[in-house]
Amino acid sequence: MPEPLRQAVHQLVSEAVMNCQDVLRYTEPDVAHDWKRMTLIRATDASDTLDMAAMVIAAYCQRTGMAMDTLASYLQTRQQRSRAAGPRDADRHEVAGMLGGPLPLDDDEARLRFSWGQGYAEGGLMAEADEQRLFTVACLHGLRARLCDDVEALDDYLPPHVAKLARKVAEVLEVPQPATA
Repeated sequence: MPEPLRQAVHQLVSEAVMNCQDVLRYTEPDVAHDWKRMTLIRATDASDTLDMAAMVIAAYCQRTGMAMDTLASYLQTRQQRSRAAGPRDADRHEVAGMLGGPLPLDDDEARLRFSWGQGYAEGGLMAEADEQRLFTVACLHGLRARLCDDVEALDDYLPPHVAKLARKVAEVLEVPQPATA
């Protein structure tokens, strides 16, 4: 990957990660009374930023002669859908599963999405992901706190066990670590 492209991709991915951290931050009970607006805005900001990264890479691939059908395959255009269309039935079935709504009788896909929603309501689709999810959340919050030089604010909006782990992440980032050979 050419260095300027690599730098652009790193910048865009970093920006998307910061938006993802904001999504998580606005889910905390004491942070935002306007959580619906802010989680949707930051989630779509993250999505749009990652789309920009994909399009920059795609433009480079096109410039270097990649065939359009190959490019479309790599961009997975068949699974793309517009946010402008709003939530689909599948999304509504998933929320019904999360919130204890009635089981859909429509079709297998509807029942599958309903069961995914139930899985989220029961603590996650896979129980073993709990530790990984906690670590991911703590890393995002710790990174943001370090970058903003506001480690103390972690206690203001995170549950104590998450704040403690995020603080550890921020502390590690504070001191440059020697490279290992």
